[in-house]
Amino acid sequence: MPDTRIIAEIEAAGYGWIGAECCKGTVRVPFRLIRAGHPHWPLSTMTLDQVGQKLRCDRCRGRPRRYYPTRQEDAPGYARTF
Repeated sequence: MPDTRIIAEIEAAGYGWIGAECCKGTVRVPFRLIRAGHPHWPLSTMTLDQVGQKLRCDRCRGRPRRYYPTRQEDAPGYARTF
């Protein structure tokens, strides 16, 4: 099912990362890093599907099979407090 929410809406909901699944498993990429690497992309007005279709795996050079918004706190091994 396509995700037609724009990135500005996703960031307003508290999600700052995109999780992409490919041959390496799940890779989480922050939207801030995508903005720095591709300043010509109008990221705030793009939908999650549009961003996910532009991503490529650095190992197999393929497109991710699945992509979804995620938070840093959702990552395994994230320490909330000490």
